[in-house]
Amino acid sequence: MKWLIRLCLCLPLLAQAQTLTVKVPSRPINHLDNEYQLKLLELALTRAGQPFKLEQVELNLNQFSLQQELSKGKNINVYWMGTSSALESSLIPVPIPLFRGLEGLRLSFIHADAQEKFNQVNGLTDLKKLKAAQGVGWADNKILELAGIPTYAGRYSNLFRIINDGDKLDFFPRNVVEIFAERAELSARYPNLAIEQHLLLRYPFAEFFFVSPEYPKLAKAIQTGLERAYADGSFIRFFRENPKIREALASANLDGRLTIPLTNPDMTPLLRSIPAQYWDYPPQQGQ
Repeated sequence: MKWLIRLCLCLPLLAQAQTLTVKVPSRPINHLDNEYQLKLLELALTRAGQPFKLEQVELNLNQFSLQQELSKGKNINVYWMGTSSALESSLIPVPIPLFRGLEGLRLSFIHADAQEKFNQVNGLTDLKKLKAAQGVGWADNKILELAGIPTYAGRYSNLFRIINDGDKLDFFPRNVVEIFAERAELSARYPNLAIEQHLLLRYPFAEFFFVSPEYPKLAKAIQTGLERAYADGSFIRFFRENPKIREALASANLDGRLTIPLTNPDMTPLLRSIPAQYWDYPPQQGQ
């Protein structure tokens, strides 16, 4: 009888200690993923206090297809994406911005010979004469299209080659952290890929961890871990000391650029309700 009582007392502890299986996609261009989002995910799960096993699954899919895979929860169960109503309704969002608002600050890849053309852009009216690149299924597409900017949606890994070739699309907006990490990773392969020096696009945006609806305990663990990381200061230390963040902020010349504010037509209630403590660059709607 005593051993049975001890077993019953231990069962809740065993349940709490159950190892979480975390499966994330490994993309073809992934240096930033490995240095930032994956490390932040590991920090959150460590702070949550549950054992976990992290697996990277090689998938070269556009975001819409990744979203479908994530909803099933078989091959992958966590991914990081810019939030939207569609994603928040079909997946479990963890509503803490991964880049503290830097997601909404956009520099652009252009062909190395195109800088003078962009130097002539004095506002949104001029920018509407140029054509932007974006990925299939990205929430940014609606933002650019609402602003009247012609936009082509293609496979993420192909867009760099198109800009490098310089004959179909004019610019490829990326968040200020992504763009420097991607240039470092791709410069040898695409020597004509340059970071535009004159403009800054700004719109309210956030990238969240999204979890398959089949894994609510995992979503809870990630959110608990991120909240604890904020409470003990480890999130802010990770953010401010991360080499990719430091490089981006040191190189971007944000104050010296012409800012073009854009409106996000899909400002979800979740995005609007994020507490101020989670932002360094809070959302600002454009005109």
